[in-house]
Amino acid sequence: MRMTKNRINVLHLVLDMRIGGLQRWVADTTAMMHGGEFNIEVACLNDLGIFAEQLTERGITVTLLQKNQEHFDALCPFRLARFLWKHDIDVLHVHTGAFLFGATAAAISRVPVSVYTEHGRFKTRTLIPQIEDRISGRLIDRIIAVSKELERYLVQEVRLPAHKVQTVINGIETRRFAYRAKPARLLEEFGLSQSSRILGTVARLDEVKDQLGMLKAFQLVREKYPDSRLFLVGDGPMRHVLSDYIEGNDLSSSVTITGYRQDIPDILNLLDVFLLSSLSEGTSISLLEAMASGVPPVVTRVGGNVSIVDDRVDGLLVEPGAAGEMSDAIAQLLDDDSKRRQFGERAMKKVRETFSLDRMAKTYTGIYFDLLREKGRSCPACS
Repeated sequence: MRMTKNRINVLHLVLDMRIGGLQRWVADTTAMMHGGEFNIEVACLNDLGIFAEQLTERGITVTLLQKNQEHFDALCPFRLARFLWKHDIDVLHVHTGAFLFGATAAAISRVPVSVYTEHGRFKTRTLIPQIEDRISGRLIDRIIAVSKELERYLVQEVRLPAHKVQTVINGIETRRFAYRAKPARLLEEFGLSQSSRILGTVARLDEVKDQLGMLKAFQLVREKYPDSRLFLVGDGPMRHVLSDYIEGNDLSSSVTITGYRQDIPDILNLLDVFLLSSLSEGTSISLLEAMASGVPPVVTRVGGNVSIVDDRVDGLLVEPGAAGEMSDAIAQLLDDDSKRRQFGERAMKKVRETFSLDRMAKTYTGIYFDLLREKGRSCPACS
């Protein structure tokens, strides 16, 4: 028995800790679970990033285990396995993008427990990635999907072993997000008034998020509401494309790309309607945060969105890539203050009752303990 210590050593393995929902999930979850029963570390295979800095400030170790960026790094799993052994890791928790490397390293090092969380992906039928996933699925102990829709896809399409796959819905720190008046500081910063019609999204600027489609929908909204404003909060590879579209379509006075912001709770309080135009989605952290803030959402009918939003009850669902349908849904909420408030109140109540970070963390804790017991690993916290 290796585990004679009082704490369980957990390592989260990610590609990077830059701006994104997955990274925020790791940052929030590790910060909540670190200490007490767990000693938690994070390892990155590509880059560090802003969330790595935040975790370091909280006393959580973040290590860059650089893999080769030019070609497939066959030695990476061996270096990772050596790291796992050296740090006496009890639970390796792998995240989207690092599945093959993490699962292989877990097998090489014979780490007691290995868990993989799939946060969402483009649905693809290309052969090589699916073969890699199936190999990884055989090597990992438990596979977590963040929505029932994603679980079905992993089992039915990717064909990961069904007995290993389960769903754990994402949660958020509900104490940070609540309905408040529009912050005067931000109204002044962006030149807005209390009566301004403000739309926005918080997401990585990436092709899968389809902010370009959101801009097209907003153009239609602006025809009816010339004073409306749209805020794209985040950064990413599509920023230059989106900036060019904004400039080329005379939207500069109405659309703001803010880049990364640390005041997301205040930003959400600024919004009248939250937008998510994703082509594929797991369980969106930003969507949950917006709903917890009392902001009614208009989101695409993909992935975990349909499990979070009750259409026409606490938000509106639209088809992905349908700019006209999204603009009509936005107009419904801007036209009807009563409906907008009602949806916001219901959304806030739902998230507080169902999607808390504390609930999610307890579920993962239970998974760790169950797997450790199954492997015959004794530890004070597991008893």
